Amino acid sequence: MQDKVYIFGHQNPDTDSVTSSIALSYLKNHLGLRAEARILGDVNKETKFVLDYFKVKTPSYLDSVKLQIKNVDYYKGYQVFTDDSILNVYTYLKELNITGAPVVDHNNILKGVVTSKDILKKIIENNNYIDTTYDNVKRLLNGVEILKFSSSVKGKITKNINDKIDDNKVVILENINDYINTNNINTIIVINNHIDHEIIKQLYLKKINVIYTKLDILSAFNNLILSDSIINVISKEQINMFNENYYYYDFLHEANKLGHNNYPVINKNRECLGLIRITDKNEIHKKKVILVDHNEAIQSVDGIEEADIIEIVDHHKIGSLSTNDPINFRNMSVGSTNTIIYEMYKENHVIIPYYIAGIMLSGILSDTLGLTGSTTTEIDKEAVLKLSNLLDIDYKNYYKEMLQAGTSIDGLTKLEVLTQDYKTFQVDDKKYAVGVMITLDIEQIMKDKDEYLDIMEQRKNSNGLKLMLFVITDVINNGSYILYTEGAEEILKEAFNLNDIYQGIFIDGITSRKKQVIPNINSAIK
Repeated sequence: MQDKVYIFGHQNPDTDSVTSSIALSYLKNHLGLRAEARILGDVNKETKFVLDYFKVKTPSYLDSVKLQIKNVDYYKGYQVFTDDSILNVYTYLKELNITGAPVVDHNNILKGVVTSKDILKKIIENNNYIDTTYDNVKRLLNGVEILKFSSSVKGKITKNINDKIDDNKVVILENINDYINTNNINTIIVINNHIDHEIIKQLYLKKINVIYTKLDILSAFNNLILSDSIINVISKEQINMFNENYYYYDFLHEANKLGHNNYPVINKNRECLGLIRITDKNEIHKKKVILVDHNEAIQSVDGIEEADIIEIVDHHKIGSLSTNDPINFRNMSVGSTNTIIYEMYKENHVIIPYYIAGIMLSGILSDTLGLTGSTTTEIDKEAVLKLSNLLDIDYKNYYKEMLQAGTSIDGLTKLEVLTQDYKTFQVDDKKYAVGVMITLDIEQIMKDKDEYLDIMEQRKNSNGLKLMLFVITDVINNGSYILYTEGAEEILKEAFNLNDIYQGIFIDGITSRKKQVIPNINSAIK
C-alpha cells in the first residue's frame, strides 16, 4: 500500500493554515496521492466557525513525525511459542540466522525472550527434568503413540523404574516387561517393540502415557532433554521490550544502555509483533509530509528533521528547512496559502467541491483581512471573486460573520489570547516570538495590559527568547497596537521608525506580521 502523506500547517494553527491543509489534501488525493490533513494544535474560534459553517470535520492532531519502530524493517512475525521444543526453537534460530526470538503464548502474548546462549546453558546445566507436550516427545523420538491420557509429559527422566523420585518421573524402558507397579509415573518410553498387552492394560488403568520409539536408550534420553518446552528455558528476569510506537532513535539509545541485541516489539495489548536487533542495519521508512503555510523548522511539528518532506506550499519568506533531495517548493508572494492552492486546482483542472471552495475562500479572507490587508494581491482578489461566485456568497458579509465569530476574547484565558496565533522566529542565534490577535475587544485587552505583560515576560524567560511581541490588529482603523517585553524598546524604535515607544502604542498601517512586522524586526535585530 502507498505510504500515507501528512499535510499540515504551522504550530498554533490559524484559518489559512488549517483550511489550506484540508484543501491541498483533497487535491492530492484526487491526483492519486494518499494524503491526510492534520493540525499541530487546537483551532481558534474563527477556524472553528469556518469549519462548522461548511460542515467540515476538524483534522486530527499530529504530535510528532519522529521515526518510530514501526517505520523500520524489523523482523516482523519472528517468534516461537511457549510449548515449542528446545530442538525446534534452536533449529528455527539457525535457519533464520538470528541469535534470539520472542516467546509467546497461543494468544500471541509475549512471555519472554530466548537466545541460543539460553538453550546451550539449559543443556549444559540440565537436571534431567522436562515439562513439555506429548506431541513434542513423540515428534523428537520419532515415536508411536501407544497410550495417551495427558497432553503433557512432565517429570524427572530416568532409566530405572525403581528410582525413588518425589515428583513425577518419565521412565525409559528397554522392555515393557520391565514395568513394575510403582508411584509417580507420568510417561513410559518403550525401546523394544515387543508390547505386552497385559501390561498395557495395567498402564491403561493407571492412566500412564506410553510412547514407543526405535531409538536406542542414549538417543532417546538425549532427545527427551531436547523435547522440553522452551518456556522452561527463558530467563525469569524482566523482559526488555518496546512498543511499535516507541521512537526509533530513543530505542537505539535505550538498547545501547541495556547491552542486549534482541528486543521484542509489541503493541498496546502486549501482543508480540516481531523482533528488532540493534546489530542489524534496519531499513527505515521516513514519514512523508507536505508543509503548508510555513517552511521553518522552528514553526513545524516535532521531529520534522526525521521526516521526508516531499513538498512545501507557502507564502512566507524562505526559512531554515532543508531537504536531502529536490522537492516541489511552491512559494508565491500572495496574501494566503489558499490562493496558491486555488491556482494549483486550476492548473490540474480539478473541480473544486462546494465545501472546499468555502474553506479556501475563508482562508484567503482571514489572511488578507477581507482583502484590506497590506499583503493582498490581485491574485488574491481574483481567487476570492471566483470562489465567492462559485459559492454564491457575498464575501464581505461573510467576512464580517467570520470576524465577529473569531475576534471575541470571551471565554479565553489571557495565555490563550496571547498564543492563539503565535509564532517563533530566529535571527542567527537569537529567538523571538510574535503573537497576533485580530479583535474588536481592544479596550478589554488594554484594561488588563499589565497581566498580559507579566505572562509575556514569563514566556520570554522560560523559552529563552530575546523578546516577545503581542500585536493586536484593529481592522477598523487599519493598524495595530503593540505590547512588548522588557528590553525590546530600541529594537521596536528601529523596526518601525519610532521616536517614542510605550506599551500599547498604536502603529498606523501595520496589519501584517509576515510582510511588515517580521522583516522589520529581523532587520532591527541584525
